[in-house]
Amino acid sequence: MPFKRIFIIILVFLSCKKIGIEENWERKIYAFSILNPKEYYITCIVDSNYSIEKEVKTYGITEAKVFIVNEETKETLNLRHYWNGIYQETNLRWPNLDFFVKPLNTYSLWVIFQNDTLTKKTIVPDTFSITFPKNNDTLHYDSLNYFNWERSRGAVAYALFIFRLPRDTLAEYFPLFTQDTFLDIREIKEALFDTTSYYQLRVYAFDYNRYQWTIKRGELDTLYHGLGHFSSQTNDEIIIFVRKD
Repeated sequence: MPFKRIFIIILVFLSCKKIGIEENWERKIYAFSILNPKEYYITCIVDSNYSIEKEVKTYGITEAKVFIVNEETKETLNLRHYWNGIYQETNLRWPNLDFFVKPLNTYSLWVIFQNDTLTKKTIVPDTFSITFPKNNDTLHYDSLNYFNWERSRGAVAYALFIFRLPRDTLAEYFPLFTQDTFLDIREIKEALFDTTSYYQLRVYAFDYNRYQWTIKRGELDTLYHGLGHFSSQTNDEIIIFVRKD
């Protein structure tokens, strides 16, 4: 099966730090939030930076009004300030036990602080499943040549992570990017599976905003009066045992 060009990109989360206030220094508000219909929490980070080189430690913006609107139903979810500019609310709602973030719905983020308003929209990709391998499969290294998954409606690209278990939380992991639902790994599997072990395969489906942010290596978007990133993704994951002998 043909597949498109694969990009290997390091996902870098840009940390913008607040700077001391002085005349002629222009403050820029920024916000960062990624929606996922499978995540229990919805989180938004709100802070500011300034257009000079000198930096000081930041503690975030704590008094912003942060909310997300479902543009299909007009439901609004207000995020509460949690700590150091981190705003959060649960995705699972009581008593109906349904999720606020739903696949294929359009959502807008709103961040209001003093005279600044930040806003942007995203369309959440549909949920999907990995079709090969299957969860808990035992596979011989020589016979493992590709991955396959269902197409996610609304997704413009997919990111694949492979973790050897138990996962090394200090290690850097490099995702594989493709716009297809099939990935031939014959030329790279030596780097993916270096020993006999359990491995976790996780595939993310990205919306347009998330994909653009990734290929630009974390360049911040314009969110009306400020900067930042607002996007959506969904994912599926499995655990497999790879025998290499």
